[in-house]
Amino acid sequence: MDRVDEEIEIPNYFLCPISLEIMKDPVTAVSGITYDRQSIVQWLEKVPSCPVTKQHLPLDSDLTPNHTLRRLIQHWCVENATRGVARIPTPRAPPGKLNIVEEIKNLKKFVVEASGREETLKKLEVLAMEGETNRRMMCEAGVHRSLILFVVKCTREEEEEGQHLKGHLDESLRLLHLIGVPLNDARALLIENDQMLESLTLILHQQDFINKAYTIVLLRNLTGNASSHIVERFGAEILKGIIGFLKDVVISSFNLTSPSVSATLQPSSSSVRSKLDRSLVIKRGVTAALMILLETSSWSRNRTILVDLGAVSELIELEISYSGEKRTTELVLGILSHLCCYADGRAEILAHGGGIAIVTKRVLWVSTAADDRALSILSTLSKFSPENEVVEEMVCVGTVEKLCSVLRVDCGLSLKEKAKEILRDHFDEWKRFPCINVHLHTKLLEQ
Repeated sequence: MDRVDEEIEIPNYFLCPISLEIMKDPVTAVSGITYDRQSIVQWLEKVPSCPVTKQHLPLDSDLTPNHTLRRLIQHWCVENATRGVARIPTPRAPPGKLNIVEEIKNLKKFVVEASGREETLKKLEVLAMEGETNRRMMCEAGVHRSLILFVVKCTREEEEEGQHLKGHLDESLRLLHLIGVPLNDARALLIENDQMLESLTLILHQQDFINKAYTIVLLRNLTGNASSHIVERFGAEILKGIIGFLKDVVISSFNLTSPSVSATLQPSSSSVRSKLDRSLVIKRGVTAALMILLETSSWSRNRTILVDLGAVSELIELEISYSGEKRTTELVLGILSHLCCYADGRAEILAHGGGIAIVTKRVLWVSTAADDRALSILSTLSKFSPENEVVEEMVCVGTVEKLCSVLRVDCGLSLKEKAKEILRDHFDEWKRFPCINVHLHTKLLEQ
């Protein structure tokens, strides 16, 4: 069969210039070049120009089906079927704006009417999965607004309608995650719907792990461009739900059979849902959660709430179990540096057996931003908690050695000054330890 296949000569104009494979759905761009639809759409989602002519092509530019070429390709495939060439079926017409507009009308109706909800949600999700153009059109048409209204409705009526409405809530959150919320619309949504934060808080305290991730990403999208006073006034229940999600992430990294994350790991019966990368959703949820906590911890009122909710311990556990992500480490250290400004926050770090050790380990290991935040934490701890136990622990876990490394390597002057300050403040205590090289420390401090 391989020998026969090699003898088949495929006309060059049957091949897509991008994939170099026979085109199944040839379309001609406004630049005059014909491509396979899937290949050119994927290309334009990354590069808005014609691969051959380099002419600017926006993602929503017209792609005209080349029916003549498609028929020629199909006829050629039929003629060569006995030689192992697979038949190419006639492609399904891609969804256009009319399809989406029609489903949007249905969506707006089912916010108040129960009929057709499931079918409409599934159709919209399929459309959203088919490309960025569809998702952009949905946002322009206000699909996100209708979905948010429906999410609010679901959380208020779920106790009455039970599991059936729960399924619609899952679909709505998943679709919102796919299409997102335009930044220029987020503030207005928060102002117009005073029940939205309450509804999202209720979801954060439910058992569905993936829904929590969707909700936290949605919260970040809604507040990312909003006034700071909205984030400042996040209630304790929202913060508790976010910290609970991070705790579930830590548990899942150690115990894959945890009940709270079992839904994440079980295969779904929905073919569309299976296309969503659950690990990516969780990763986005973790990043969004940490960004929210970083912003909320900028206010002293929220620092007290976060420490009382056990945020310090969960953040340290997250960094220990979820290491390897640069952005995650930077965010965790940023939040801990804020919580260190609060006496109870410092006490929580010191009470955790791995607190000083994990912060020390991240110095000179991740990025300049992480170095700065880690040294700020160590400086605050050494300055405001100079007990003998703390000083001794810094020797045992390698903090002193790491501070010396900062002074020896090529790094920023501000980092070196922070390291020197810590070494200088506790030099008399540390020089009594036999593992400390007093001569080296003296030399480094004199530089």
